[in-house]
Amino acid sequence: MANVVIKSDDVIECFLYPKFCLTKNFEQITEEKLLEEINKYYDATKHITKDYIWHKDSLTFFPRTKRSLLLETIIEGSGYEDNELIPHIYAKLHFDEDVGDEWFTVYLINYLTKVFEGLTARVTDSDGEFLLIESANALPSWANPEICEKRVFISNGSIHVIPDKDKSLFDNLNSISNNPNLFKLSEAVQSIIQKRINIYPEEIKERAHKARAYLPEKAAFMLQEDPGLIAPAIRMLFHSDPFERKVCRGMKFFPPEQRTMVNVKMTKCLYAMIMHCRYTGDPMTGWNLPPVNSAIYNAHLLGVKIACGLEMLISSAYEEQRKKANDTSTVSNNDLLKMRERTLNAFVSRLELSGYFKDLLEGSREREKLLQVAKDYFSNNSTSNKLLNLEPEHDKEKVLKVWANIQTNDVDFTGHDESNLSPSDSDDWLSVNPVELENLLGERWGDGKTKAEKPTSQNLRRKIQNFLKESSGVEGVQLFQDTDMKLDVEDSGRIEFDTDAFDIALRDILDLAVPGGDSEFDDSSEESLGGDDEDKCGEMDDYMRQLDNELRMEKTLGHEKLCETPKSQDKIESNLMESLSREAGGSGPAGNIIGGPIRKFMHLQLQSPSTVPPDLQS
Repeated sequence: MANVVIKSDDVIECFLYPKFCLTKNFEQITEEKLLEEINKYYDATKHITKDYIWHKDSLTFFPRTKRSLLLETIIEGSGYEDNELIPHIYAKLHFDEDVGDEWFTVYLINYLTKVFEGLTARVTDSDGEFLLIESANALPSWANPEICEKRVFISNGSIHVIPDKDKSLFDNLNSISNNPNLFKLSEAVQSIIQKRINIYPEEIKERAHKARAYLPEKAAFMLQEDPGLIAPAIRMLFHSDPFERKVCRGMKFFPPEQRTMVNVKMTKCLYAMIMHCRYTGDPMTGWNLPPVNSAIYNAHLLGVKIACGLEMLISSAYEEQRKKANDTSTVSNNDLLKMRERTLNAFVSRLELSGYFKDLLEGSREREKLLQVAKDYFSNNSTSNKLLNLEPEHDKEKVLKVWANIQTNDVDFTGHDESNLSPSDSDDWLSVNPVELENLLGERWGDGKTKAEKPTSQNLRRKIQNFLKESSGVEGVQLFQDTDMKLDVEDSGRIEFDTDAFDIALRDILDLAVPGGDSEFDDSSEESLGGDDEDKCGEMDDYMRQLDNELRMEKTLGHEKLCETPKSQDKIESNLMESLSREAGGSGPAGNIIGGPIRKFMHLQLQSPSTVPPDLQS
């Protein structure tokens, strides 16, 4: 039984199926052929991604052949079924705190499906088919998670869903390739997704933030060589604890003595993270920050934070190198060979138990061929670089590579003129007032639907007539699909409660007139408290007698209304009213048609307070 793989909340997975993969002879599709296709993808998108700062991982493609997929299924319990073992190109990206990376990835995949004819792709995250979640308000009624799981595809820049559960992945891919418009979702769904991703590539400039930072010269040189290092440096500082920050006391790699003012580019997400990090450096290190009200305070503080992030990043990278060297030095070459042999034997034993060798005789040609394939896979995946050295470069590996470049090059900022620096971008966007936040949420999540129409006899009659015309499906008749019978909810998601409207509605339901006007209650609290007790009792008795008279009149009028049939109502409405009165607010044919809440309110309108059943009385 395959192990259940729990996806991280910050991961997007991409599965790309080039047209040449849609063949039944999967053995002919090699890693080399997929690598050629991957290089084409990089060439097609490099003009878009060259200035992009990834928050955590960059988009890296990997080839997946049937051989590697089969072994991965057996060894790691990936959960692939036989009909899903189709060679493809795979990408997995951690976007961490910046969900913008996820949607930028969707934009790139969507772009590739338009550039390369016949390319079909799938994208999923921890929520599953998140593209359908994004466009949930426009989906057809049949599009539920059970039907759509693993059946949502991107082809030629459009979203397609194949609802047939009996079809395999191979059949689904060929169906979209042969009938590109048959399973395409409505234009309403397409427009929602396109609106979400068409902000790119312009959004790359919008999400960027430029600031001045007073940095140690070596730190400034590193960011000049590789601007993408700003992301791991800020994340390292943001997620660090006091123990990890101890290395910032000495600042071995980036001493504060030689610093220079430079422009630093980062994303708005990274800028918000570092500005809300309260770390200001160790006061004994010698940062000498200016006063808080100084115009250059933010630049100096930003430089301290970035330098400390890089310091912790390099220190951690060297510590990992030292541990690996110690582990290797304590084990001899013979021991390493023995350990590798034992691991390989255990690996082959697992393959034997899983049925990989298909009960072939030991020593037979077919078995030896399968064994060699397994050994090759084990060899490629047991080294530090997996699968043809395509494993994405780790942040600590990148920072060590740039640091080594500093050692072989003189860092000199003598001719650096700070007056030529461009000013920092405004960071007013960090502060959002409640009204702006509500507008942003309404613009982002509002469905633009109007409020519910007040139920009247006319639209109730129309609902019943429409119901009688509908034909029942497997799940019954879909009622009230338009907006006039839905709850009165604001676009922002808040439910408004109007006390005056509630009071009027309650009076209309009970038709209860309270004697006297507002003038009876205009007296000040002082006069009310200071009045005579006898006067109070007399007024209360009068009030109660008037209330009893009103209730008797309402009971008589209500009984008369039930006995007569209004001439203005047609046959359907009169029969419905009579059925509701007989059901007394309980379950019945008429009540089930119009729904529970409407049934109870209409019953209250037909009954006087004294005749309301006990289960509906408050």
